[in-house]
Amino acid sequence: MFAVEQVERVLQTLQAHWLACTLVMIAACLMSTFKKPVRSSEHKARQATSQTTPRPDTSSLFTFLLGFGPALRPANTPPVSEPAEQPPFPPRRSKKKMRYHKTARQPKTKKAIVAPAVTVCALPRTTQPYDAFLVLDLEGTCELGTDFSYPNEIIEFPVRLLQWTDRADDGSASVLEPVAEFRTFVKPTWRPKLSAFCTQLTGITQEQVDTAPRFSEALAQLEAFLVQHALVDPETKTRLKRFCWCSDGPWDIRDFLVKQCFISQLAMPEWIRGDVLDVRSVVAQWRSAQTGRQVQVPPLFAASGIRTPLNISAQLKALDLPAFEGRQHSGIDDTRNIARIVTELARRGIRLMPNTTIYPGRRWRWMGKHGQVLEDAIP
Repeated sequence: MFAVEQVERVLQTLQAHWLACTLVMIAACLMSTFKKPVRSSEHKARQATSQTTPRPDTSSLFTFLLGFGPALRPANTPPVSEPAEQPPFPPRRSKKKMRYHKTARQPKTKKAIVAPAVTVCALPRTTQPYDAFLVLDLEGTCELGTDFSYPNEIIEFPVRLLQWTDRADDGSASVLEPVAEFRTFVKPTWRPKLSAFCTQLTGITQEQVDTAPRFSEALAQLEAFLVQHALVDPETKTRLKRFCWCSDGPWDIRDFLVKQCFISQLAMPEWIRGDVLDVRSVVAQWRSAQTGRQVQVPPLFAASGIRTPLNISAQLKALDLPAFEGRQHSGIDDTRNIARIVTELARRGIRLMPNTTIYPGRRWRWMGKHGQVLEDAIP
């Protein structure tokens, strides 16, 4: 009877131990599942400890139960030191009252106003391909009510020569100066008598044209003028320098000179052939660029006698130059004022280039054979 009771007690003790081990294993699983994240410093400490201290084998139940009481831990196993718990919050700093010391207030002083430095801009210098410019404004015979298709004859032939005074080796320049001047009246041959309208418009009298040379002689005098200023070769009659003809509009060379060469039965000289710089068109384009408004310069045809409203006086005003000097529609005065405009365009850095094409072989309806003027074909 006594032996039976002892056996029952032993069984009850074993069951209690078994139940305790089972509960411990369940608690360990739960703890590994909800384990706290290790802080960075704590994690580094544990890594250092793991490298120096060999970790126990947790694969067996016996090894797992080593942490539960010193009675079950073997003698050769060193105790595991748990890291010190970190405080949940950093310690509070003692609040110190900030003391502000009063400083003596400095008197306000006015800042000195410094005027900005004024920079003087030099004149713009543009590469100019031409060496000289021949400005002309021809006057011709005319009748009241006629247009540019009329067979005009030249009665005044003025030319003003402009050359650079500051042209550099690379071709850049901005200062044009008048060098010389040529002028001659011309005697008409088809209709030698001037109309009252022509005399009133141009100021040229009948006596001036009666004593003047014919067009062929006037052309020879102009050629001698160009030879004198080293612009044309005296033997070959070719150009020695690059010069450009300039006029107010295209009518002077495109219309007057081509008509006169036909009436006088002369071939247009080589030194006068080529394109022409229409000064009026250049000023109109410059003014359009300055104002920001696109100004349409209407095309100019031989049969149209309507000029663009930008005459010489308007061009001078657009460039802020003094008013017209002399008598308007006088060939020599018009030429001098056009030369002022060309000089100002160069000073403003505008590249002076031909913009009007001249056709020496151009023909009108009134042109017959060998310089004959057909009276019935005159409009």
